Amino acid sequence: MDEISFWQAVWQTELLQRAVLAGALVGLACAALSPYVVLRRMAFVGDGMAHAAFGGLGVGLFLFAGSQSDDVRVQAVVIVFCLLLAVAVGHATRGSGLSGPRTLAEDSAIGIAFAVAMALGALLIVLRMRREPQYMPSWEAYLFGSLTTIGQGQVWLTLALAAAVLAALVLFHKEFAFYTYDETLAEVSGLPVAFLHYLFLILLVLTVVVAARIVGIVLVSASLVLPGVFALALCRSLGKALCLAGAAGVASYELGLYLSYLWNIPPGSGIILVQFALVVAALTFRRVRTA
Repeated sequence: MDEISFWQAVWQTELLQRAVLAGALVGLACAALSPYVVLRRMAFVGDGMAHAAFGGLGVGLFLFAGSQSDDVRVQAVVIVFCLLLAVAVGHATRGSGLSGPRTLAEDSAIGIAFAVAMALGALLIVLRMRREPQYMPSWEAYLFGSLTTIGQGQVWLTLALAAAVLAALVLFHKEFAFYTYDETLAEVSGLPVAFLHYLFLILLVLTVVVAARIVGIVLVSASLVLPGVFALALCRSLGKALCLAGAAGVASYELGLYLSYLWNIPPGSGIILVQFALVVAALTFRRVRTA
């Protein structure tokens, strides 16, 4: 199946049109946050929140009889669950700089949240299967991503997410940059560091929950790291890195979706492999340039 037939299929198939549009929006949202995630060494936070979403999925499937993972009610439960978890983690890890000692180290808090949420999700899904064996919930696509789970509502949700992420990053660009490079000095200078801390965690969680429907929980964390590594390897200023990461995120998602269609593989696999190839190329170029 060649490229021309793929784009013909996109033109003729509403499902693929939704996948292409949702992929571009999710790729943009993940990539826009990626340089901040890399600079603040929060890759494990994104990974932990991605896996913690499985706990919210289990809660939602257990609460609503006959529901599936793409049910609007289940998605709402996942979002609320992850937001509450993000606030709890933010509170446990906030005490840096002038705010006193932390209750828990960030990696410890995320590790606990990740393990407990995954265990809770697995338990509740099993209980739901025992209670309603005739309504087996389709949770595998949530782990690894699937083009067939993207509905019109998901496209609108990704559009709202991308708009919210971009608006927040534009409105608070200078504040986020200061907070990212030196949190203590930012707090001394009078910036609302606590607000920025929670806002960034909330944006990260919402992005993870929505992106998980495209690339899956297992691979979504990579989309929050690889575009940032790629852009920061080639750019010296944060502003340029953000623009390049956004472009790389959109391009990699579209090419990954094309490879998914061409080779009949999960979209997450194609997307992450493309992003990894970009990182290898960028690091190689930087090494050659500085040699």
